[in-house]
Amino acid sequence: MTANPASPAPRLEYLDALRGFAILGVIVIHCGLFAGWKMIGEQYVYAGAYGVQLFFMVSAFTIFLTLDRARVREKHFIQNFFIRRFFRILPMFWVGLALYVFVPGREQATPPIVVTLPDYLLTAVCLHGFHPDSMNSVVPGGWTIAVETSFYFVAPLLFRFIAGWRCALVFMLGALLVSWAAGFGLQYFYERHFLWPEIPATVFDSFAERWFPSQLPVFACGILTYQISRALPAEFLTRRNGWLLLATAALLIQAVISAGKLGFFPMQMEYAAGFLVVFLALRCHPAEFLVNPGTQFLGRISYSGYLLHFALLALAVEISRRCFPDWSTHSTRQFLFLLAATLALTIPAAWLTYKWVESPFIALGARLVKLSESRHQLPKKSGDAT
Repeated sequence: MTANPASPAPRLEYLDALRGFAILGVIVIHCGLFAGWKMIGEQYVYAGAYGVQLFFMVSAFTIFLTLDRARVREKHFIQNFFIRRFFRILPMFWVGLALYVFVPGREQATPPIVVTLPDYLLTAVCLHGFHPDSMNSVVPGGWTIAVETSFYFVAPLLFRFIAGWRCALVFMLGALLVSWAAGFGLQYFYERHFLWPEIPATVFDSFAERWFPSQLPVFACGILTYQISRALPAEFLTRRNGWLLLATAALLIQAVISAGKLGFFPMQMEYAAGFLVVFLALRCHPAEFLVNPGTQFLGRISYSGYLLHFALLALAVEISRRCFPDWSTHSTRQFLFLLAATLALTIPAAWLTYKWVESPFIALGARLVKLSESRHQLPKKSGDAT
């Protein structure tokens, strides 16, 4: 008996777990920002910022995985990819856009950015990642959604041409060159006042660090991770190799945290190299202390958690200010309180929006894909076997 090609493929639990660790890292870094940066172990708190790059790598890995699976099951898998992505990302993002019109939580800019109607319009259609004023001013942390959706538009083309880990490695090196050239050109035009002469240097520098060309090598590393993962022979996928790779990844990430920067490549790529080894370790052996129901649950609600935690962190700061005013003088204690309070507020809120916003729209996208596929199925001939 053969498997039904239309049945859903099994979910890789370690991808959910990695999303869970990514959202934890993001919340940790933002709590550290509000606690004042004098807490014990602040270098590890700062490393939480690279949870965003872990998100990007998981996204690239997952997209190539789902396109690979859909290619053999669906006639119009590229069209279906965009349908699924639309209903996966935009409805909850629009909820976040509406939410931050009324509640605090926007990231602070220096000097403050005045949010205008064009900023809202660009953000609503996910084009805010190409203007410094819009990139992060409407939805706090919204720059990541702009970068993510930019990747969606090139992902099917990359999927068509990147086959195998060697090709993926070449693309990653090429992406690094593209990133460097785009950054150099952006800086050149800005310094000569050809682009955004009214934008303060602090805002421009943040934009140059975050825009899509700067993050493209991280997505490329996620694609490389996927191609290496699928090329691993079955005999390599052992518990022993999993633990060896996990230890290697821990040493590599610790070296980056301790040194600040190891070499020529951007720091986000040094973290990405460590994350790549973590992926392969969990592919070999999904160690339970990393891949478990708790981390998988956090991963499933991570998108809602990402969009909501800014407002709930602002609420935690207000609670701390009103109820524990003396704690602000002790950064470690303030950080621990903000982290605990933000997680306690974010997890149930994110679960509710995951259940009532994300899941229904994901299901709607799946139904539309199924309807589209059924319309294009060829009728069987009377002599065909069932």
